Order: sequence, then C-alpha cells, then structure tokens
Amino acid sequence: MPNSSGTSVHMAVGLREVIDETDLVICDLWGVMHDGLRLHADAVEAIQRARDAGVRTVFLSNAPRPRTHVRDHLMEMGLPTSLTDFVVTSGGLARDEVRERFMDARLYHVGPEGDRNTVEGLPVTDVDHPDEADIILATDLDFQDVEAHGPWLRAAAERGVPFLCANPDRIVHVGERLYPCAGAVADLYASMGGDVHWFGKPTPQALQSCLKEVGMDCSTPGSRVLMVGDSLQTDMAGASAAGYRGLFITGGIHRDEAPLLDQAANKARVPVHSFRKIFGEEKAVPHAVMQALKW
Repeated sequence: MPNSSGTSVHMAVGLREVIDETDLVICDLWGVMHDGLRLHADAVEAIQRARDAGVRTVFLSNAPRPRTHVRDHLMEMGLPTSLTDFVVTSGGLARDEVRERFMDARLYHVGPEGDRNTVEGLPVTDVDHPDEADIILATDLDFQDVEAHGPWLRAAAERGVPFLCANPDRIVHVGERLYPCAGAVADLYASMGGDVHWFGKPTPQALQSCLKEVGMDCSTPGSRVLMVGDSLQTDMAGASAAGYRGLFITGGIHRDEAPLLDQAANKARVPVHSFRKIFGEEKAVPHAVMQALKW
C-alpha cells in the first residue's frame, strides 16, 4: 500500500492521534518498548491506553528466540503480564519452518551458546561445523567481526545449504552501543551465492502472522493495521510490504538522523522528498513519525 499521507509524512505527538482509525497495533520491542536494558515507561503507557480504547496489540520482535523466552524477559523487565499475552518472534517463526520443512536434518547453529533455546527440542541433529550441515540456523554471530564468517561459511554457501536467519536485524542498540546482528551475516552469506531464508520483519508473512495470533481475520483492511517500529529497513519496510500503515519511531537506531527530520518539518508534516533525502531514496516511507512512543 502506498504511503497514505501522499506528499508528506505526519509528525505525530502521540499514539492517540491515530488510534481511532486503528484496529490492531503491531509493536516492535527493542528500540520502541525498551533499549535492551530498560523499559520505556511512556511506551508501556501508550500500549495500555490503546488496549483501554479497545484496540488489539501484539508485540512483533526480530528476537531470535522462542516467544516464551521473550515474554518471560519482558515480565522480568517489569512489563505488566496483561500486555504480554500476544508475542510473535522471528526465532519462533524459524522454529516453525524447521519443524515443517527440515525434519531430521543436520543443523548447524550460528550464534552463542546462550541462544541454544532456539534450537532445543527441534527434530534435528546438531553438528559442530557448517561443512557438515544440511541447514544453518542463525540467531547471532559466531565471530565478533561479520567478515570473519566468510571463510567459515563459504563451502556451505557453495553447496546450497539453506541459511535460516532467525534475526534479520543488521544492527541493534544496547544502551548507547551498536552491535551487529545475524542479518549482517545473512547478507554476507547471500553475497557468496548462499540460499537465505528470512524470518521476522520485513517479510510480510511475519506481520500477517500477527493477525492470526490475536484472532483477527486476515482479510482485515491494511489501513486498519498499524506497525510501530524504529527501523526503516525492517519495521517500515515490513509494513509497506504487508500493506499496513507505519508509525516510525525516530529515537531508535535512526536517532542520529532525527534532528534533520525536525529541521525539515513544515508545521506538523515533512515532505516525502525531504524524508527520502535524509534517510535514503530506497527506504520505506512511513505514514507518521514520532520521536518516542507515547500516548
């Protein structure tokens, strides 16, 4: 669905400005609800107020872990249990794919031992080297440097081994620091001719699965669904691909460009050409922007 704002993007003050035209809010977690260390109190209030207004909400995360793990982590951070009933994760979607298509395969896991819960219980045989694998499932990095994965994975890429990327994010903020994610390794694998299967945002299937998660009809008009996220490459591109509206949170991974957006604003709107000049012509254009999620 093209950007419904036409020639400009709305500079929103709060979620309440768009809630009357929304039946479902699909909300990103990292960069919107928390920074990896702390919950954002205003964002928590916004989701609660949306619920109070009769709008359904679901969290959609590119976390490469089962949804139960993410739900437990949110509650540990202090998110009210009542808001954690609907959680969809890229890790959970990747696990579903393994069960459905790769039963009894030899699987190599790219990522730290702490991510083992993503592969535990799957109907596969673990192997210790990608050269032995029928499939590769990536949750994070094996090496600190993304480029170091090239020699490690090249033979698998040349053999056509499917690479299941359970975290399509390329980078993430942890507090004030930036770290590469599995998506960066998947890009490298693809550049070597490898067969990459993406899970989570920006695939439209990831966003569409959220309607099923909350019990909504998949024929719900896209104009009634709002994706809230801080990544143009995953959240807003996913909203565009699925035909949903997008609310872009500028205070996340694009925080360095946010001041330029404020300067380009004409009252409460930013011309689309100005938005693209700041963020890139190839980036998805959201319907509205907000510095941080609040009601």
